[in-house]
Amino acid sequence: MTAGKHHIRRRTTLTAALLLVAALLVWGCAPTPKMPVPSPGPTPEAKLDKSLPPSALEKAGDDRLARGRYMLAVDAYLAALSQNPGPLAGSRMRLNLALAYEGAGQRVMALEQLRNMPAKGGDPEVLTKGLLMQAELERKLGQLNQSSATLRRLAKMPPRPLSEAEQRQVLDSLAATQSALGQYGQATGTLLELAGMEGFVTPSLQLRLAKTAGRASSGELEAQLGKPRPPKLNAILLLALARAQFREGRLDEALSTLGQVDGLVPDEAIGDQAKVLRQEIKQAKLVDPVAVGVLLPLSGPWAQTGKEVLAAVELGLGLYESAAGKAPVLYIADSRGRAMESAAEVDKLVDEHKVMAIIGPLGAGPSLAAARQAQVRQVPLISLARIDGVAQSGPYVFQDSLTPQRQVDGLLTEAMSLRGKKRFAVLAPDNSYGRGFAGLMEKSVVARGGQVVRRLFYDPQSKDFTQYVQKLVKMPLGKYRPGAPDSPQPVIDFEALFMPDGPQTVAMAASQLRYFDVTGVLLMGTSLWHETRLLELASRDVQGAIMPGCFDPGSRDPIVQKFVVEYQKALQRTPSLLEAQGYDASQVLRHLIRSNDAPRTRQAMQQALLKVKDLPGVCGPITMSPQRLFDQPVIIFTVDRAGFRPVQPQDRVEAEPAPTADAASPLAQQAQPDAPPAAQ
Repeated sequence: MTAGKHHIRRRTTLTAALLLVAALLVWGCAPTPKMPVPSPGPTPEAKLDKSLPPSALEKAGDDRLARGRYMLAVDAYLAALSQNPGPLAGSRMRLNLALAYEGAGQRVMALEQLRNMPAKGGDPEVLTKGLLMQAELERKLGQLNQSSATLRRLAKMPPRPLSEAEQRQVLDSLAATQSALGQYGQATGTLLELAGMEGFVTPSLQLRLAKTAGRASSGELEAQLGKPRPPKLNAILLLALARAQFREGRLDEALSTLGQVDGLVPDEAIGDQAKVLRQEIKQAKLVDPVAVGVLLPLSGPWAQTGKEVLAAVELGLGLYESAAGKAPVLYIADSRGRAMESAAEVDKLVDEHKVMAIIGPLGAGPSLAAARQAQVRQVPLISLARIDGVAQSGPYVFQDSLTPQRQVDGLLTEAMSLRGKKRFAVLAPDNSYGRGFAGLMEKSVVARGGQVVRRLFYDPQSKDFTQYVQKLVKMPLGKYRPGAPDSPQPVIDFEALFMPDGPQTVAMAASQLRYFDVTGVLLMGTSLWHETRLLELASRDVQGAIMPGCFDPGSRDPIVQKFVVEYQKALQRTPSLLEAQGYDASQVLRHLIRSNDAPRTRQAMQQALLKVKDLPGVCGPITMSPQRLFDQPVIIFTVDRAGFRPVQPQDRVEAEPAPTADAASPLAQQAQPDAPPAAQ
């Protein structure tokens, strides 16, 4: 057994050895695998011998420039120039040096080399290319006046005669530079010269000439007429002249000029443009380009508010300023706070006074009626109504107001996003204003992941809020006595309380909230709270409360300060948000009416309003949203001992609950007959 095992073991070892030899033979016969050869990097440049003659250094620079080694090429050319090679070779070196600098992204250095090219003795071919490159670099660097001067010099006194292609290049670049500088009359002349070289008017050149000439003044265009040109060029010039005359208010002359266009060429594009312009001129005859209408309640229960807003509109239009140029003319209409009268007054402003746009009115019913009629008459109307949706009446209706949705969004960003409040209560008047805001608040809180734990509605005529406060905090029946251990205690299961009402009612409710120890709760109100009347009635009771606004009369912005001072002089009071919005609306119209490209039709005014962007206003920069709303930042205000001010980061730090003793205001003493003598 043992011998057999040894025999088997020897055979196994022999077999393994034979297999290993075979494997080695096969491996030796197989081709040897090739190792990857690393790709060579950039060939190191030989150290430049700056003692070489200029021609050798120039050749080294040319070689490096051709291979994209721009800064090494710069070194070679600078070394060659340092030996003063003479104007002929020097001009050539400086042009290539500029090319190397531009290749390295150093345009300023490239331009410096081109400007240092020799004025005399240089290679004419090189100098010509250098001037073309210089003008292009000046344009790219925003040096438009220098670029224009370089191109004019090249056109009048070129170092060598320009080829036809170069002449076209110079004229094309010069026209573009002149247009960028606002020199539309000169650019028109340059394009006409370019068109003369072409021999015919290409579609692209025709479009470019029409756009450029269309922005020139009538005097500049009249100077170009009367010269022998192809009829199509004269037709383009005459059409542009008619546009300029229309823009300048010379409507009859514009119609006469259009009559000359009709008989020149049967061009469909030019004919269509003339037809559109003729319609615009007819529409312009129906309006006074500087007339603005204002529609406000100047009689009835809201007469005082209407007169205060009217004063702000008059200041915004600059009616009392002696300024040169086109000054707006204001036509005033009384809405009487009624819907039917508001719609009728829109017609009157359009038909009798030919206004370009209307500001106002106030109130939901009058505003919606006026907006619908303004859309029918296609006259731009800027509503000041504090309700959502007025601008949805149509594309001619705009809205400058702090709408309920914007107010609620601003409040909840502050309360939920910045202060972490999640549980809310609502105490609102039982009317359309209160229920509208309450519903909007609950919907918005839920959308942000919060909860409205309680909604209570009170009689808008109520003078005693005891029962509403007790229901709000689930207070059991019994006579409340501050500090008494057996007195009923409030159950405050919410972190913030929203009260959409005016100062008088809010003051009564806030004083009774303090009386019943409802403290440590963030009070929130609408823009109606931002009135000095609230501070007069209940300043201590609303300390730390927040409310939305768009206007801070205490701002140091010069525009705001100017408005506040002027308004205080006129009415002996500080303007409120509503007056500020009326001022901003009139400021926008004043800006458009006095602009160089002032609208001449109501349709043009509507389009100009849509394009308003970042215009300074007392409620912040004015930009028109796609929904035709004045898109201005919402400011969240709070109350401290000094009065109203914008919320600061430190206001968001939780404070200790204020003491309740001696807390009732004079208004609370009247509204709470059961209050103990100490509180009275």
